[in-house]
Amino acid sequence: MRPRTATIFPGLVLAASVAFAADFPAAKMYETVKVGDGIIAFVSPESKTGVVSGNVVAVVGENGVLVVDSGRFPTLAHRMIGDIRRVTKKPVKYLVHTHWHADHVLGDGEFRAAFPDVAIVSTGFTRARIAEQGPKGLREIAEKVPRIVQDMRDRLQGGKRRDGTPYTDSDRRSLEEQIRDLDLYVSQAALARPLVPDVAFENSLVVDLGGREVRVLFLGRGNTAGDTVVFVPDAKVVVTGDLLVYPTPYGHGCYPGEWIDTLRRLMQIGATTVVPGHGPVFHDWEYAKKVVGLLEALRTRVGEEVRNGATLKEVRGRVTLEDFVQPFAGEDPARASAFRSFFVPSAVERAYQEAKGSFADENAVSPE
Repeated sequence: MRPRTATIFPGLVLAASVAFAADFPAAKMYETVKVGDGIIAFVSPESKTGVVSGNVVAVVGENGVLVVDSGRFPTLAHRMIGDIRRVTKKPVKYLVHTHWHADHVLGDGEFRAAFPDVAIVSTGFTRARIAEQGPKGLREIAEKVPRIVQDMRDRLQGGKRRDGTPYTDSDRRSLEEQIRDLDLYVSQAALARPLVPDVAFENSLVVDLGGREVRVLFLGRGNTAGDTVVFVPDAKVVVTGDLLVYPTPYGHGCYPGEWIDTLRRLMQIGATTVVPGHGPVFHDWEYAKKVVGLLEALRTRVGEEVRNGATLKEVRGRVTLEDFVQPFAGEDPARASAFRSFFVPSAVERAYQEAKGSFADENAVSPE
């Protein structure tokens, strides 16, 4: 019998019917993409505010369905379940998590409500992190984000930045978009019912869906210490989680050297269709190779600075990776900002820790 899953923050479960009846912002809606026979990807749109949701994938077999990740927004998870049911009458038997970050797990409660016997699967590290960070993360959203939003509203009304300089029209539009997305995040987090995974595996797990084998694999640390990839051999489709994120990777809590090795193993898996954690479906490994090149340059530059005795503050000032902005962001200022904000600072810090011989906790932020 499948072990029962613990609800880690039951106090935030609200009456979902009201939310599901409301119109969801079109800018956050997913695109449904058929990536193989009986395999559909729910591809989330690119965000300019950082309020993103991970891609979700459903793999259909003769006896049931395996779903990879559940996204950030319970309302959309609910809709995805409806889309899956229009494709097959088979139940969702497995929900596999690629890692523990909120934008990949907050829709769990909807899958458990629709399919009470679904088994939630992850690495042991991911399982422990969901149990530990789920309650804390939701409390922080409920307590801190509304205050941040109010501060934004006050500044928008005042028309000036904190340093007293006036907002441009572009600044105002950007701030308004951030406010809308953060308000949405707070309302959706209040509907979330994250669940501790039932099944934890170490290196690999083979799932038989009936006439279709699915391989659930840990190839090594990269974006987190518990990254899982899901490979469907008969369709040559692989789901990578945030080992690959387009258009710019995320650096927070990463393991740069091991990430390179993990990506190289991933590229040898035999897949011809690649569903990243964020971004469009790929049919080659060119983007993965570009990420490897970025990580190699990061480690080389940071390592040299550390060997010369530089402090973290000095390394941050010198290793900017500006020569990679255009290859990853093109001429798009929002993408360039995302690269500089969501990859460079955190990845440089993690590469510094790696060069010094000891990683801090994935959630730790240096005071420097």
